[in-house]
Amino acid sequence: MSQAIIYTRFSPRKNADQSESCETQEALCREYAAKEGWEVKAVYADEGISGKTSDRPGLARALADLHRGDVLLVYKRDRLARDVLIAELTRRQVAGAGATIAAVSGDIAGDDSDPTVIFVRQIMDAVAELERKQIAIRTRDAMLQHQQNGRKMSRFSPYGWRIDPDDPTRLLESPVEQSAIALVRKLAGEGLGVSAIKNHLAEHQPQWARSGKWSYNAVKRIMTREGLLAK
Repeated sequence: MSQAIIYTRFSPRKNADQSESCETQEALCREYAAKEGWEVKAVYADEGISGKTSDRPGLARALADLHRGDVLLVYKRDRLARDVLIAELTRRQVAGAGATIAAVSGDIAGDDSDPTVIFVRQIMDAVAELERKQIAIRTRDAMLQHQQNGRKMSRFSPYGWRIDPDDPTRLLESPVEQSAIALVRKLAGEGLGVSAIKNHLAEHQPQWARSGKWSYNAVKRIMTREGLLAK
């Protein structure tokens, strides 16, 4: 009888309640393992961790626990990674242990030693990474739109705005900081880059910096948000 190690992962995001929890993934994996006749010898999980990062203690322990003939069982392959490089490195590490990967849903039949199967799965990994990046872009754009509509999206107000003292959930424009943003737009329109604009602000308008000193990253954030730099 083959032995299976179940790995589950849950990403941190606002609509997380619409996705499968680690508990749900584990239950579905156990059901699949029973149907295949595999004994589940361990379960590892990473809760609230993105598939784009390789720093996942649960996955590291699952990979370290694999032995020849074992099956690393996941609900979907994108639970292992939503990054092509991490997915490929994980696949190679599993293969190096003499184990295989199986997914309950969304997988294709075939052996990991089949070049065609590997190619199709790499395409699936690329699609998962693209989807993750598209979600990130949509989330960022939605947050920017909410900020422009005066909604507070975090503990701190974005540059150019201040928290409404009468309603902490709303934002009001900061006239001084809006003047700084207008100047950044003007200088960018004249062809100046981030460093040159930072130096200009530091020399002529140091009082407009929130921290008392203009930094490269602060100017870059303003320019990115204003559409003056590629996102």
